[in-house]
Amino acid sequence: MKKRITTLFLTIFIVAYSYGENPRLAYHLSNPLGMYQKTGVKLEFRQNQTGLLFFVNQYYGNLPDYPGTQLGMEGRLYLIPALNKRSEFFFYGKLLGGYQQEREAYGDSFFAHAYVPGGMYYGLGGGIGKHINFNHFFIEFNGGLKGILSTAKQELPFYLAGPGSIIDLHFNLGFQL
Repeated sequence: MKKRITTLFLTIFIVAYSYGENPRLAYHLSNPLGMYQKTGVKLEFRQNQTGLLFFVNQYYGNLPDYPGTQLGMEGRLYLIPALNKRSEFFFYGKLLGGYQQEREAYGDSFFAHAYVPGGMYYGLGGGIGKHINFNHFFIEFNGGLKGILSTAKQELPFYLAGPGSIIDLHFNLGFQL
């Protein structure tokens, strides 16, 4: 599986980087404050005011109990204010999919964990955000909504705080060339 993901990212990199005259490349570290629950990276190919991002998130299954992998792509339209080029606002839309690992019920009483069904899920989302540049480094905040369909019957926490959360909030740190 790791070889397939690596091959996919290398192919995407070659195709996207050969597109256009002066592409910019950025690496995002997703949600560094929430690394107890999940971690992720995004690779962005940017031409002027548009960006194409490819991302992967790994959910560990800690609060809530939903381990799995999520892949996707995101398109962005940046709005650069004339007076402050350090700050950029953007609109984004994303397509995503993932695999929810099955987890058996375990524990008892207060520490009991329910059975989590395994299966594929997919969805789309969109929203707005702010990108603040510090030369080659940046901070980014974005928020929006997403909708997820799952091949397995999922419980409510999957849609509230797990990989299928309806509210799509992110804080990213990154490096850009």
